[in-house]
Amino acid sequence: MSNLKQQATAPKGSHSFLQEAHSTELAENVLLTREQRIAKINKTTYWDLIVVGGGITGAGILKLASQAGLKVLLLEQKDFAWGSSSRSSKMVHGGLRYMAQGQLALTRESVTERQRLLDEGQPLILKQSFVMSHYQYAFPTPWVFNKLLSCYDFITGRKQHKFWSKPAYLALTPKVAEDKLLGGTQFFDALTEDARLVQRLIQESLHLGGQAVNYAKVLKVKTHRADNQLEVLLENQTLTLRAKTVVNACGAWSKLLEVNNIDSHAADANTKKTMYMRPLRGSHLVIPNWRLPVASVVSILHAKDKRPVQVYPWQNVTIVGTTDVEHEQDMTKDARISQKEFDYLLAAVAQQFPDASITKEDIISTFAGVRPVITSGEFTEPSKEKREHYIEQAFGVISVTGGKLTTFRLIAEQVLTLVCQHLTTSHQNKTDKIGKNRGDFLASVRMACKQPILSIQTGNLSTIFSENIEQQIKACYGEYSNCFVKFIDKSYCKPIRYSKHLWGELIWSVKFEQVHHLDDLLLRRTRIGNVLPHGACDLLPKIKQLCSPYLTWDEQRWQQEIKRYTEVWHAAYSLPNNDKNR
Repeated sequence: MSNLKQQATAPKGSHSFLQEAHSTELAENVLLTREQRIAKINKTTYWDLIVVGGGITGAGILKLASQAGLKVLLLEQKDFAWGSSSRSSKMVHGGLRYMAQGQLALTRESVTERQRLLDEGQPLILKQSFVMSHYQYAFPTPWVFNKLLSCYDFITGRKQHKFWSKPAYLALTPKVAEDKLLGGTQFFDALTEDARLVQRLIQESLHLGGQAVNYAKVLKVKTHRADNQLEVLLENQTLTLRAKTVVNACGAWSKLLEVNNIDSHAADANTKKTMYMRPLRGSHLVIPNWRLPVASVVSILHAKDKRPVQVYPWQNVTIVGTTDVEHEQDMTKDARISQKEFDYLLAAVAQQFPDASITKEDIISTFAGVRPVITSGEFTEPSKEKREHYIEQAFGVISVTGGKLTTFRLIAEQVLTLVCQHLTTSHQNKTDKIGKNRGDFLASVRMACKQPILSIQTGNLSTIFSENIEQQIKACYGEYSNCFVKFIDKSYCKPIRYSKHLWGELIWSVKFEQVHHLDDLLLRRTRIGNVLPHGACDLLPKIKQLCSPYLTWDEQRWQQEIKRYTEVWHAAYSLPNNDKNR
């Protein structure tokens, strides 16, 4: 344990931004260096479960499996939440438009999960006001929309909507277009910080004894009944790992995982897929909140195609999104907004906020994510594709795709039930090193699913913090919030410019959250690369000074990382070029 305690402080001879703390407050799997983590993974001869994919679905499965006591490992080929789960619309919602399309089961599931996440996940997941403007002779009329919301609220079990006449609505949502405005309807869903939600699930899984590592590319899965072998590329070495069950949670990248079945007698060897994954891109604009201030999420039916577009507050900026288009870009690279999508979103802003006069010069940054939408293979307009999830067992691998951010816990529960049924069937009367009978795993999963999906830090952290700073720390670190306060010098618990993020978060991330590249730190552990102008590149000298004592990067590596980050930001997070092929 002495080695672990040494890792919790700065290297000798360097200025310490971390205060002394007992290493026992942080679990061993959190404190491991990358080299120690890889060595520990390599020494583990057998896993109950290996999850491939480090987005919200994989992280949710990891957390429930860890709560159930399974020996579980998560492998992510890039960074945690690199794909869809750091570039979603951040909404934890019941899917009002899905109910309007007749997807009642999905709406019921989503509303139930939304309420559970609100109960268990605050302040990371917060209740959020939504509004819809109503105009004369335009759809939806107040009567129709409020009838729809009555059905929505019936599922929730509480009334959460109200129609406001024009004067009251303009006070609630100033600067909206007033011509022929009748008023507006207010209802409630929720918002979160998606990448941090993934990181919280992973952090808490490590605390429970689970294991996860990023930049671990699974080259191949060889399945043979209950004995699955995975070839994994880690730090320029190839590891062979064995697991009783494997879950493909790669989402939009699920088709890129190579699976070879070497058991010709496997019952599912000839399983035919009835559903297919269709990658659809959703893009967003980031605007300074002083240029377009909104307190509620403003829903807009775009004049061009009647699709819903949202303008909403997030991380002290204003987001406009999302689009819904076929994603035909290289899946191995960061998704990026097209010029057509950019113009479409600007047009939505001009439609609802004409006096704001928002132009491309006002845009701080953009981001685009890829949805893993399931389809039967028949051509359907992207916005009309269903958003249900799909779980399939084939060639010894359980694959899950589709679904929504809101339903990640439910998806994890269903996947873990299948995993444990497999373990129970294949390994009856066998025990693992923690002494758990395989036949008890299903009961363990049921018990794990009754527990909160996120830990909650109760009580005040410090009398010197403002409420906003305390809420930020609790949202980011949950049960580790007190550790953060003890480890990080109070002088670094200040916001980075107008963002919500604190300088101390950068230090914590490079120490305890598997930061491997600079873009991990600035685009996923924190969001300063999204919300500050030019990707916060003018802050890089200060960031380097702050984080260098806790990284093994020499000057050459720092320069490589800065070059890599600026290239990533300009390619995927800046304004689009006027390129017809994009």
